[in-house]
Amino acid sequence: MPRLNESQKGVFFALSAFFMWGFLAVYFNIFSKDIDAYEILAHRIIWSFFLMAAVLCISGKMGEIFALLKDIRSLKALFLSGIFITINWGVYVYAVGSGKILDTSLGYFINPLISMLLGVIIFKERLSKAGAIAVCIVIAAVCVQIYAKGGLPLVSIILPLSFGFYAMVRKMAKISAFNGLFIETFFMFPFALGYVLWLVFYSQSHFGLNKDSLLMIASSIVTIVPLVAFNAATTRINLTTIGYLQYISPTIAILCAVFIYGEILDGYKVVSFCMIWLALAIISMDKFRKRSKNE
Repeated sequence: MPRLNESQKGVFFALSAFFMWGFLAVYFNIFSKDIDAYEILAHRIIWSFFLMAAVLCISGKMGEIFALLKDIRSLKALFLSGIFITINWGVYVYAVGSGKILDTSLGYFINPLISMLLGVIIFKERLSKAGAIAVCIVIAAVCVQIYAKGGLPLVSIILPLSFGFYAMVRKMAKISAFNGLFIETFFMFPFALGYVLWLVFYSQSHFGLNKDSLLMIASSIVTIVPLVAFNAATTRINLTTIGYLQYISPTIAILCAVFIYGEILDGYKVVSFCMIWLALAIISMDKFRKRSKNE
């Protein structure tokens, strides 16, 4: 069997990451329905922290963390990004548990366009004509959701905004993904632990000798492994390729929502999704055209 080159390995790692993220909703749906999103989120933070600490100790890279802890500016940025990623995780777990997987997939389709808009506003990046058209279409798609729901589709808005601001802060901080995520969970760890202890004190904790406890512990694995695969992909293939592949995750989420959990794909959702796909197609064609022109 021929060995894969670095580019092929990159595609493999990217596909692995996006497929795992795509089926993440299935994992969080295994939890008992009487466990709220806050408790799952708290344990996800706690066990992710322990798993990453173990990896850093075994790999002998804990020294990098101690050096990072002396950089006050980086710590301030990571505390802020930690808040954003915690909001993102929490809203996602809440949405999955509330039967709103379609809303999460819409949010993650919007995500790259939100990042593009933040790049223009915060980093003064230039928005192409195709990009401007795509952003306008996304705004129109959100308006369709607002009209149909009679209010803002909060899950579909908060998910891309929280991740967009997270990515923005991390870009400014310029810290490796794994080390940065460890510090972020380090900052959120006391709050998560405090909440879990509060649940134990008031006899409301679901952690014990049961299936849900194993799922809580394993949530660290489903959090870290896709991230490691994604980081391995970014060092081997260009961001344009990753950009095309990232739509695998929300597409899988849609299929899971409709065919596994029986969520209804109403007419307005179909219209909204079609508008988002049109916006993504415009961006993709523009990038492909520019890439072909430069070659």
